[in-house]
Amino acid sequence: MKKIVRDFGFATGRISQATPVASLAAIVLALLPVTVPAAMVRASSAAEPPIAIVLVNPHPRSLAPDAQALADGVNAERAKHGLPALRRSAALDRVAYAKAVDMAARSYFGHTDPDGVTFEDRMHAWNWPTAYVAENIAFDSNEARAQAAFVNSPPHYSNQIDPRERDIGVAVVTVGNDETFFVEDFSGN
Repeated sequence: MKKIVRDFGFATGRISQATPVASLAAIVLALLPVTVPAAMVRASSAAEPPIAIVLVNPHPRSLAPDAQALADGVNAERAKHGLPALRRSAALDRVAYAKAVDMAARSYFGHTDPDGVTFEDRMHAWNWPTAYVAENIAFDSNEARAQAAFVNSPPHYSNQIDPRERDIGVAVVTVGNDETFFVEDFSGN
């Protein structure tokens, strides 16, 4: 079976569960004086450098209800095309959450992290068992806007309605002031 990996959106992050989020974010914020517009969605098939973001409140917190709404939005789009709903995967949720927290803690946005670790690298590090995975990421003010951005971006939307997918993991992590990271990870068999 041919391995297919699509890298859509902006950056990828190293998954580090031992990094103290607030300390790391404070250091990164002091070093990265670049600002970014509130709503960003981008698709790319090549590794690209991350975008540095100066966050107003570098204390990430998870928004579980928004994550569920994001997953429900994906399944609603799939239903419009007669596709089966994706199963919510606790393992993929952890992958998505690690990515969202990494972007928030390290003040960047992209599938490739500041150290050059790509989406594919991260999935290998997680020993992901399937040959097909994909990722959507957004930095926006709320779940409805992020979902609308995904739907209106052909590469992101194709991830949502790809018939090869079976599972989804989602995470929504905010640092407040409408600065929220949205991650959707998809896996097929």
